[in-house]
Amino acid sequence: MKFPLMGFDATNRKAIIYDEGTEPFTGTTLEGIGQAVIGVLKHPDETANRFVKVLSIKTSQNQLLNAFEKTGGWEISRSTTRELKASGMEKFPQRSSGWTLELAVAQLYESGEARCVVTPWWLESESKLLGVKEECEEGIVKMIIGT
Repeated sequence: MKFPLMGFDATNRKAIIYDEGTEPFTGTTLEGIGQAVIGVLKHPDETANRFVKVLSIKTSQNQLLNAFEKTGGWEISRSTTRELKASGMEKFPQRSSGWTLELAVAQLYESGEARCVVTPWWLESESKLLGVKEECEEGIVKMIIGT
């Protein structure tokens, strides 16, 4: 995870949980993105002229945090999407660094909005057709920190 503002700084073992930490979101690993591209090229008829929904995992910050905490030694802080959005909006007029990521992360984690759920379930996506593996939180953590 390259952007600690998104909630997890694996290098320093720090987590920021926004709001309740329960907002669901879907994600795709870099391997999954690459496989999706290959899959679309292998299945041109099935994927032609339409949106293709792909995901590796549907999770929440708390679910990821539980998996990270199993590796030990995590410092956890709390914030709100409201504060994050306000900070981004304050930086926007000056075009200060980081405003776009702050607004994007606020959109991702704002409670009750489900803005970042591509599809409710892996089986409702085209992931299987395209060869994108379904991942679990523990598997994601292992990819990130190698334990």
